[in-house]
Amino acid sequence: MPFLKTLKNYFCKDKTPRLIVYGDIHGCLNELITLRSKIGIKPNDIEVCVGDIITKGYNSIGVLDYLIQNDIKSVLGNHEDKLLRYLEHSKKKKKNPIKLDDDEKKIIKNLTDKHLNYLKSLPVYMKFSDITILHGGVQNHTVLSRLTKKSIQKVLRLRYVDENGDFVTKGDENHKCSFWADVYDGNQGFIIHGHRWMKTVHIHPNAIGIDTGCVYGNKLTAIVIKTKEDYRIVQTDGC
Repeated sequence: MPFLKTLKNYFCKDKTPRLIVYGDIHGCLNELITLRSKIGIKPNDIEVCVGDIITKGYNSIGVLDYLIQNDIKSVLGNHEDKLLRYLEHSKKKKKNPIKLDDDEKKIIKNLTDKHLNYLKSLPVYMKFSDITILHGGVQNHTVLSRLTKKSIQKVLRLRYVDENGDFVTKGDENHKCSFWADVYDGNQGFIIHGHRWMKTVHIHPNAIGIDTGCVYGNKLTAIVIKTKEDYRIVQTDGC
């Protein structure tokens, strides 16, 4: 579904608030604050992150506090999912199969109940009419309303699909593989996603990727959707 047609479906009322979607933040708090200042946030704006709001960057706990304080929503990213699964395994007597790096251990140590409640509340996807926000991607046979535990993991981590449209594990890609958004047919809505970082925003026929590598020193990106004719990309320098 073309992006402009999707926007016409979303903005069916004149007073629809702006939808603002942020790319992968990865603990880069000051960059998020700067980006919101450049956008000029209004009280009725709907703000959503594409996941991977924590880890790798310098202030993951600060990002969580800031999102909670400012009522900024997010979908689940694979990095949030990893820490939640680690905590779940920690309740069992068996050895935890999930290994954490030093940054992840520090985050776990400093999580409060407030942070945990926020992380546990993150949905795998959010829909605003024909606009769908999620972290990784979908295969054409994926039905978001009927996800299993296994298919959730694919939605969080999908990058490439094989010639049959099936999930390809990271590292197993070959010349027959395609990036999922290049072959996605739009059946789950126009998707705004993160996960695979690129130096520039990538607009596909039925999706747009806005992870532009903030934590790697490139850009933090937001897409600001104001009306069916007025949407823009806003960026600030990465950390």
